[in-house]
Amino acid sequence: MTDRPAVTSALLRPTRPLTGYADVVDLIRKEISLGRILPGERLPAERVLAVELGVARDTLRQALRVLQGSGQIAITRGAAGGAVVQETTVPSAVAREELRQRSEQLLGLLEFRSELETVAARFAAERRQTHDLEEMHDAQQALLAAPGKEQSRRADTAFHLAVGRASANPYLAAAIEDARAVMFYPVDLVPFSFLKETSHAAHHDILQQIEQGDAEGAAAAMRRHIAASRAEVVSLMEGGWDDGLS
Repeated sequence: MTDRPAVTSALLRPTRPLTGYADVVDLIRKEISLGRILPGERLPAERVLAVELGVARDTLRQALRVLQGSGQIAITRGAAGGAVVQETTVPSAVAREELRQRSEQLLGLLEFRSELETVAARFAAERRQTHDLEEMHDAQQALLAAPGKEQSRRADTAFHLAVGRASANPYLAAAIEDARAVMFYPVDLVPFSFLKETSHAAHHDILQQIEQGDAEGAAAAMRRHIAASRAEVVSLMEGGWDDGLS
């Protein structure tokens, strides 16, 4: 039996104290939504993960039961066991209704992201360091090499969060991360093709402006990119995916 890839415990290290199982659930769900934990990857062993999260093992087990109940992880016992992240699948009709019910929330988040990430791109052009540019280039290479939607999401997220960090404003960076995590849960319920070439081209434009120190150019490029993302989400809301349903 082939071992499943394991998630490093450092990836799940919280930035603030976790006060109960609900906080643990939220943290793991956020990492899954951002694409930093992919379907098929195995979470660290309970004893290791509990220490890294700073929670009791009973608290962690309660959180894992919630995630198992929602179908986001599967838990197996034994020497080769553990918690493995699952691909979220729901009937197309259910996904369509979920997306429609959240349409106002999603459009609001996209509006928020547009303003937030436009400011971040402007600041990044003015404040970026060499390591910030390296992170953006690495994310671009990972996006081109990504074999599927999940890996593309991971690389796409890495680029946007690198721009956030390059703004040198930790509040902006944290807000970008949170907004992306909230947005992608309902979007990921529906089958659609992640057009990585389109995303890569938009990122290239943003990165070029940041490298050149063109604050207004970077802001404009980011605004165009988020506008294109909004158009894709609106298309999904209108049933713009091939699910065999009318």
